[in-house]
Amino acid sequence: MIRLSASSRIAIGSTLFALTSSICLFLLPASQIDRHLLRGKMQHYRGYAYLIPVKYFDRPLEAAQLYEDDKLLGPASPHQQEIIDQGGGRFWLYRDTWNYFGPALMFSTSDNTDPNTNGGKYHLE
Repeated sequence: MIRLSASSRIAIGSTLFALTSSICLFLLPASQIDRHLLRGKMQHYRGYAYLIPVKYFDRPLEAAQLYEDDKLLGPASPHQQEIIDQGGGRFWLYRDTWNYFGPALMFSTSDNTDPNTNGGKYHLE
C-alpha cells in the first residue's frame, strides 16, 4: 500500500475536483444571450417617456416592434409629444445623432408605469 502525505492527498483531491467540475461545465448547454432584451437603466425623459440606447438592432428602424413581456406595444410614433403626454405603449426608435450609441428608443409602458420598477421585460425586435 502506498502512503501519501497530507499535501499530496490535497493536491490530488483538488485536481480531481477541478477536472470533474470542468467536465460538468462542458456538458451543460450554453445559454443563449437574448440580444433583443433591453438591459440597463431606462432614463426618464418627460411625462410618460423613457429613453434607452439600443446596442443590437440590425433591421430598418421603421420595422421595429417593441414588446412588454409578450405583449406587443404601440403604436410606433415619431411624435415625441404623443409619447410624453399619452404614453400607453407608444414608442419611437430613432438614430441618435448626439452620441455614439447608435439607435435610441423613446418609449412608454403599456400602463404608464416606470419600466425600471414595474417588473416588465422589454424586447425590441
